[in-house]
Amino acid sequence: MTRFKVGDRVKILPVVATPFVGLEGTIHEVLPHDRNITTLDRYTVVFEWGEKQSFYDAQLARVEIQK
Repeated sequence: MTRFKVGDRVKILPVVATPFVGLEGTIHEVLPHDRNITTLDRYTVVFEWGEKQSFYDAQLARVEIQK
């Protein structure tokens, strides 16, 4: 089972060098690993300006929406 679902808000973690570190986006697509290895699940994240990028599970952290 994947850790995130479509619509979840996430933050890009500084696990690897990427210009997206620290930015927040929304899960657009979930691509579970075929052998159920959670850290190898991939997610397509869409940013507020419309760009989409793919990240591994370990590169993402959930963002709690403030009420």
